[in-house]
Amino acid sequence: MTYTGTELTPRLVEVYGQMDSAYADASREAGFSCAGCNGVKCCTVDLIVHTFAEMLFLRRGFRTLKISVQKHIKERCREILKAKATDPLGMEYRESVCALNLDGLCVLYEYRPMICRLAGIPHIIRRPDSSLKQAGGCTRFEDQIKPVFPDIVIDRTSFYQQMAQLEIYAVQEIGNRTVSRTISEILSDCI
Repeated sequence: MTYTGTELTPRLVEVYGQMDSAYADASREAGFSCAGCNGVKCCTVDLIVHTFAEMLFLRRGFRTLKISVQKHIKERCREILKAKATDPLGMEYRESVCALNLDGLCVLYEYRPMICRLAGIPHIIRRPDSSLKQAGGCTRFEDQIKPVFPDIVIDRTSFYQQMAQLEIYAVQEIGNRTVSRTISEILSDCI
């Protein structure tokens, strides 16, 4: 299936809705919540956004914020990128929380990328070669929820497939592959 430019954003929002629904179902079943978390594990600064559609959508959301909030976030992005350039393995960078996480909440929650939407809960991915990739959840999930609900997992396969289709469309439209970037890299030069 191909998408026109006007269909790309609604399709992305539709896929995000599917992700949110799967996450909500798993959270509800497990009694899991991110409330009170400091974000160091899931809201880390070096989560990578891989798709052009997500980068555009994130920037669109950024432009909806008040100018003063945009300036604050851009300054945090610059600080994060400076820490990364100075010492990418250092604690100042590695323990930083995403520039969009203000007072423990994401200020662009509706616009957050896939990596943020699915963080915290264990997942599987069924690869094209039929192998299965598994990964655990955040520290809170692994310590508090997994001992009681060991089988709760989100299958990310269809989400990745759908996002890949959206990225194929974007590549066809712009003529080259998107360079993967962190949220700070995406927003630091956002006008």
